[in-house]
Amino acid sequence: MRLERSPLWVLVAWMTVLFIGFGLFAPRNAVAVAALVVSALSVVGAVFLIVDMDTPLGGIIVVSPDPVQDALDKIVAPHRQHSV
Repeated sequence: MRLERSPLWVLVAWMTVLFIGFGLFAPRNAVAVAALVVSALSVVGAVFLIVDMDTPLGGIIVVSPDPVQDALDKIVAPHRQHSV
């Protein structure tokens, strides 16, 4: 099952409105700008990881199916012995 894209767009729109609001009312100094940039980058990173982990066998972060297959073989193997 793939992650539906509509909740993701709602999250991105909501975060955009929040950061625009914070940016409008924040004082104009380097610390406030740096805090907004770091916060925005962390949100972008989190959303990117969520989207990338939605497809574990593809994308930038790739998870090998071998450990899951080994665990499945160990679970199924005792049942095969008893059914023979």
